[in-house]
Amino acid sequence: MQAIWFGLAIFVGWLIIDWSKEKSISREQVLHSVVAGIIGGAGWALIEWIF
Repeated sequence: MQAIWFGLAIFVGWLIIDWSKEKSISREQVLHSVVAGIIGGAGWALIEWIF
């Protein structure tokens, strides 16, 4: 469950950073944020599983 929240936090954080740089949000930026969130969440789940 923590991995899901971590992935969601990465997604939202990435969107905020992109928005602060360009003052607009495009579909491409949302897609990049989704990919970053999924990778971050999967990485967190893997670390939880290992340790």
